[in-house]
Amino acid sequence: MIAALLALSLAAPPPELGAAVSRLHEEDVAGAAPVIEAAAATRAGDPLAQLALGQLRFYQHRYDEAARLLESATPGADPTGLLRLARAAAELMRGHAEVEGEHFVISYPKGKDEVLVPYLLETLEAERAALASDLGVAPAEKVRVEILGAVSELARLSTLTDAEIRGSGTIALCKYGKLMLVSPKALFTGYDWLDTAAHEYVHYVVMRAGGPATPIWLHEGLAKWLETRWRGEGGQDFTPFSAALVRRAAEKGTLVRFEQMHPSMAKLPTQERAALAFAEVALAVELMVKKGGTPALARTLQLLAGGTPVETAVVATMGMPWPEFMATWKRHLATRPLPRGGAQAMRRLKFIDDPKQGGPWAEWAELDDPKAREFARLGELMRERGRPVAARLEYRKALDRGGGRVAVLASQFAVVAIQTGRQAEAEQVLGEAISWNPGHPSLRVRLGRLLLQRQDFAGARRQLVLANRQDPFDPEIHVGLALAHDALGDPASASRERRFAEILRERGHASP
Repeated sequence: MIAALLALSLAAPPPELGAAVSRLHEEDVAGAAPVIEAAAATRAGDPLAQLALGQLRFYQHRYDEAARLLESATPGADPTGLLRLARAAAELMRGHAEVEGEHFVISYPKGKDEVLVPYLLETLEAERAALASDLGVAPAEKVRVEILGAVSELARLSTLTDAEIRGSGTIALCKYGKLMLVSPKALFTGYDWLDTAAHEYVHYVVMRAGGPATPIWLHEGLAKWLETRWRGEGGQDFTPFSAALVRRAAEKGTLVRFEQMHPSMAKLPTQERAALAFAEVALAVELMVKKGGTPALARTLQLLAGGTPVETAVVATMGMPWPEFMATWKRHLATRPLPRGGAQAMRRLKFIDDPKQGGPWAEWAELDDPKAREFARLGELMRERGRPVAARLEYRKALDRGGGRVAVLASQFAVVAIQTGRQAEAEQVLGEAISWNPGHPSLRVRLGRLLLQRQDFAGARRQLVLANRQDPFDPEIHVGLALAHDALGDPASASRERRFAEILRERGHASP
């Protein structure tokens, strides 16, 4: 659009300026910057050169300057759509602090979000090293990460609407040469924020490795598959729910087509459709890795960067025609063995400011057996009346009717079991519930507490680290980690965790 504006509005527009602006919108900031800077210097007062410079400043995250340039270049108008974003970013970032690491800059709201910073830096540095090995790309520039306090802020800083973000469960974006991540404090029980940050960084690297021709399905498939590389192998979090979801869709012919994923997964209408789409593309990349290893991923991106169409690139790396690849992929969706354990149901994101979510205790609805619900309600009544033995007996009845998979029931049972001296029984129930609900932080916190009591410090640290990956704003997590680190001979980490616990106690804990 801007290249066309240049061509129409300048008597003799330098063609390199239009090309540079196009490169900028393809997120090649380093390639665009010298040309735009030179044009702005030599064409002082030219509104179009000023407009190009304002866009450059936005992509360089110099928001106040970007807003001034964009506004003065086109008074009363916003032809690029970036003036609104620059103004919003400038306003929001005034309340932020920044920490600069070796390859990343973290901008975060002043306050308790400070506790996120070291974990983010460690995760992203590990992801950067893994992707350098897998894809052969390690961006030299320092990548900016903006932590946002609410979903509404993500809407203000992007072209997505609040409804689209909530509907699709979008919680982070990679756009405008930066990563944007909603703080876990915006959700009732947090979310997998470190994997999500790694996911967005994969997008950043893929954009540089494959260029703008990389289709959404491959972008998202790579991001989903590689998001766990910072902590081990790719594809670790492909759950039984995801596997069953794609199998049913493949059998019923209700898959999300690749073209429906364009221009963004965030445009899909529901969290369920988005989850299906992510599962589909993750298995497409899994198939590519199965057939050609991670070198196939790097080679595909290299071909795309060189102008090869995606179908041709996949054919070259997979050694099979595109129709055969698609047919093989669909068979893979329908026949891939279902993993055992883990999340058996979709974990919908529950935003704190959304009254329709039903609150954190809506999980009781997961007890689909009417008799189990009755026992659980009696257990709740006994617990509220200060009768822990009676509560434990009623909860136990609900558990015995298949309620062991329900996180809230297991958690409440553990409370009264511990109160009545049944620590071993509480530990057994919590362990079983975690096997079905690996992303539920309160289960891990309760189990970590028990492990600390019996001085299994390594086990406690593991459970609390995993809880922290979901809900880092619970002070008990950091108190427990400090104790575990001290016992395991890591005083520096213990000191950090004690400081974080103090910060969270002083400023409150948003998550129930």
